[in-house]
Amino acid sequence: MTDAISYLNSLGLHKVNPGLERIIRLLSALGNPHNKMPSIIIGGTNGKGSVSAMVASVLKSGGYKTGLYTSPHLIRVSERIRINDEEIPIDDLYRLILEIKNLSSRLLQEPSYFEVLTACAFLYFSEKKVDFMVLEVGMGGRWDATNVVTPLLSVITNVSRDHTEFLGETIGQIAFEKAGIIKQGVPVVTAANGEALDVIESIAYKRSAPLSIMGRDFRTQGEGTEDFRYSGVIWDLDHLRCALPGFYQVENASVAICALESLSRSYAVEIKERNLRDGLLSVRWEGRMEFLRDDPPLILDGAHNPGGARALKESIQKMFPGRKFLFLIGMLGDKDHRQYIEEISQIARCIIVTDVPSGRGIKAEKLARVAEEFLKEVEIIEDIREAFYRVESLSVPVCITGSLYLIGAVKSFIM
Repeated sequence: MTDAISYLNSLGLHKVNPGLERIIRLLSALGNPHNKMPSIIIGGTNGKGSVSAMVASVLKSGGYKTGLYTSPHLIRVSERIRINDEEIPIDDLYRLILEIKNLSSRLLQEPSYFEVLTACAFLYFSEKKVDFMVLEVGMGGRWDATNVVTPLLSVITNVSRDHTEFLGETIGQIAFEKAGIIKQGVPVVTAANGEALDVIESIAYKRSAPLSIMGRDFRTQGEGTEDFRYSGVIWDLDHLRCALPGFYQVENASVAICALESLSRSYAVEIKERNLRDGLLSVRWEGRMEFLRDDPPLILDGAHNPGGARALKESIQKMFPGRKFLFLIGMLGDKDHRQYIEEISQIARCIIVTDVPSGRGIKAEKLARVAEEFLKEVEIIEDIREAFYRVESLSVPVCITGSLYLIGAVKSFIM
């Protein structure tokens, strides 16, 4: 067990090394397990984890044995690999990591942290003979390790600025990277718009990939996930409900429903309306508009870029009209801090900034200087534990956000 942990950690959790050559060689040496099961691949800037969880939950509700691979994890690395909501047993995960470690010495290059876990997911899903794999793209799409599959369906939730040092500075460049998961003749679903949609449409056309676009081919209506409507090519459904709260989750649910509709239409995958409704009601996705307390609200949300901040702001405005929140924020250093804080400050009474448990985090003092451009009441509490217990003790609405690493740390305090 120690050998497996040491090997995985030695690869560097945050190290990004673009390219598919290493994962292709690794999977080839392992017998190409990723080719043994049908898959759905889901990318985008925000919402791809929620959409992945929803699709997997509905497939499970329909009686399909469904593997779900997501990233990052909040507390345990085993969270990333699940079958029908059950995490991979830690002994199985360590066994697979050691199998890859022993093999890697014969490869030209050492695989990355993410590539090892991706290969573990493929191996585990193959061993357990899942009916479907639902794969959340880690970053970008074109050279992400999940993009070795030829899926039944590709999904691109939306496109906004994030990871610009790897994906490009413009929306068009980022959309090009995201659209790398579009394969020849494989249906695509997207909620992208504007310049990003232009790029996605162009690539889908070149690859003869049928494209379903939110607002044209499918639509949703509703102020929240307690009661919304979906209209698509097959389904026209009223009074839908989803277990994940938040205005932004209505769009994510709509994308997930269209993805399932596309599976049904293109591949005759049987998904009954009751399975759809049950799956949406039973879906779990921690750290996204997660309520630790209802009155006054104490919310965890992993929004970590300006698009996520905007979606969080709009959700809070609709769920708690006119109320201002205390925000506890910690962020990674490679984000657009100024635009993020500008969005959040519109519904903030005050902001407490803290350090994130990551070598990539921006220091609280530096983030506070950005926050002070938009709000007078800004406080620094560098220690996360101290910051959390401070905001938890206050009888005011609180939202903890800025990074999934911050959310994971907070959840570890309350387990």
